[in-house]
Amino acid sequence: MPCPIQHASQLSGLSSHVIRIWERRYNALSPSRTDTNRRMYCDEAIKRLKLLRVLTENGHRIGGVAKLNTEQLEELVKKLPAEIVAAPAGDFETPEQFVEAAIAASKKYDSDLLRCLLLQARRQLGQRGMLHQVICPLIIQIGDNWQHGTLRPSHEHIATAVIRELLLTPVPGSQLAAHAPELIVATPAGELHELGALIVAASARDLGWHVTYLGPNLPVEEISACAIARHAKAVALSVVYPEKCPVIQEKLSRMRELLPSSIGLIVGGRAAESYRECLTAAGIQWASCQHGLDEVLLKNQK
Repeated sequence: MPCPIQHASQLSGLSSHVIRIWERRYNALSPSRTDTNRRMYCDEAIKRLKLLRVLTENGHRIGGVAKLNTEQLEELVKKLPAEIVAAPAGDFETPEQFVEAAIAASKKYDSDLLRCLLLQARRQLGQRGMLHQVICPLIIQIGDNWQHGTLRPSHEHIATAVIRELLLTPVPGSQLAAHAPELIVATPAGELHELGALIVAASARDLGWHVTYLGPNLPVEEISACAIARHAKAVALSVVYPEKCPVIQEKLSRMRELLPSSIGLIVGGRAAESYRECLTAAGIQWASCQHGLDEVLLKNQK
């Protein structure tokens, strides 16, 4: 029996706002109307909404699947990994709500809920929206809360594990050009915080880079050897802690010396700005924020 949009929202796990956008902008479905112009959704429409939710939560762009028939949507869902999130985490509309809920999930050690929240944020905000508006503020808030003692180290670890898993996995359905430029991403030896590097890797993939992720705490000699062997276009290093450290400064300078001039060196992270002045003449490119990172990555693709 047809139901109104509020009930369709509850049954499908999509907010009423998202349902309306998918109808108007993408023609994903055409609900019937009452004499008073009220939308009514039949069982087939609810089924389509559920399938579209699952596909978009797992990386498919709504514009690419909205006009497929129900059978085609079902075939795509069958091809997804078995660990698909079956239900939304809640009815959130703003990035701030997602960040607040993610902090709460971390405090409860609920990795499944945290994963569901981030996937839902990706569906509603898109990959770049999730990175800029949810992941980056979440990482900053987790770090601040940990330093002030409102989050335990174990809370920080469970959040890091879920974020790491999400950012290391390329978005399903995304395509990469055959001759995409290659970016090597890592952190130098002694730098154990890798979330910044993971954000760089995820952002670069979304901008069309082929990414080789080496992880944290690696000597610059090893990073440069990989970059040269892979004929990379650029290397990106994340430096979070400490600031103004002579050892880190020497490593960044050494990294630039080891790389041929044809390979760009990008340095970002919370502590990066503290090294910028003393290494301005070293030919290093600096990314002081997420938008600045995007600009540098796009510049290096040319």
